[in-house]
Amino acid sequence: MNLLLNQEEMSCLFSQDPSTKSNGGFQALLVSLQDRTDQESGRIFLTPKLRNRIRRYAFNYGQGGWENLLLSIFSRNLGDDLSGSTVPTVPSAFIDA
Repeated sequence: MNLLLNQEEMSCLFSQDPSTKSNGGFQALLVSLQDRTDQESGRIFLTPKLRNRIRRYAFNYGQGGWENLLLSIFSRNLGDDLSGSTVPTVPSAFIDA
């Protein structure tokens, strides 16, 4: 699934220090998402496995700062439940243009 993050979403995503990648699952997830994001365009491609991981971290481990961070980054594109099931994706032809 191709997504385009806006400036605010990008700012939230890149607020995680990349050097924390080995500090735990959530940090590793955010840094891996940073690595998948084109910082100039905001384009990110999420596999079904990554979407499930984002959703799991947002809803299955309690509520708090990290969970809210994922919602602030992805809810506009994936919906409030972060499933992406009802939100249309951006065709790659429009992203690559």
